Amino acid sequence: MRLERYEGVREALASTPCDVYPDVDAIAEAHPEVTLDALVSVYAQEASRKIRGNHGRHARNVAAHARRYAEGEDIFRVAADADFPACQMMRLLLEHLLGVSHKAVGGILREPYSRIPATPEIGTVAAKYGATLMRRLRADVERVAAWDHQASPVVDTLRHGAGKEYEDLLEELLRAEGIPFVTERDLRADGHARTPDIKLEVPIAVRGRIVNWIDSKASFSDPIVHVEKGLEQFQGYVNRFGPGMVIYWHGVVDELNNDPNVLLVDAFPPSSEITKLRMI
Repeated sequence: MRLERYEGVREALASTPCDVYPDVDAIAEAHPEVTLDALVSVYAQEASRKIRGNHGRHARNVAAHARRYAEGEDIFRVAADADFPACQMMRLLLEHLLGVSHKAVGGILREPYSRIPATPEIGTVAAKYGATLMRRLRADVERVAAWDHQASPVVDTLRHGAGKEYEDLLEELLRAEGIPFVTERDLRADGHARTPDIKLEVPIAVRGRIVNWIDSKASFSDPIVHVEKGLEQFQGYVNRFGPGMVIYWHGVVDELNNDPNVLLVDAFPPSSEITKLRMI
């Protein structure tokens, strides 16, 4: 995808409020060459950046958010007015109202009825509101976990699962091509740290480029993703193993493919583009 096209897609998705699903059909109609997977991936990345960018402001204003909620306003209304995902808002409210740590909130989101006490502890902000607030918190934690499409534990689980599925797919495709390799698990068992997903036992050439290793990314590679999460990581692989290839399964901004040692692709290359090298 050309950078100009990506910027148009990103702008359309980034303007969507947190509590609204983007009109993917309309965006796809305006950009017919962009796949659904790419649209979903770009949306998820923009949502994540928006959360990180706004988290500090909402953390500083948590007392006001908590007061509205504790006095009876619906959690989704409080979150929508702040344009902040309901699960993220609930995390802040739990820390503030119950006086628990950020780490403890993760367990509460998974098991609200066993982790949130029936009555608030003395000295907490929640103590002012009593058992009624605790019952609401239990029910509302379940609600936000079920309905927040940006930041719920379910969404995190799905993203992790997608990453594993694409890693498994890469291994299957390499086996089908008869290309010997070792996995990240194998490399770490041998004492290596910060390794690519795949280290080829014998290098291959793809589109005339030597490939010693392959990394699998279940995402779209835009300039921010590539700089924040890619450049340093991939350069480490190049320094250790030589040139390699990264598969961003949901797409790549074309202009990023400018490193002679790291080939960026959006799919496993067909057999016609692979040259298998033989060790002499």
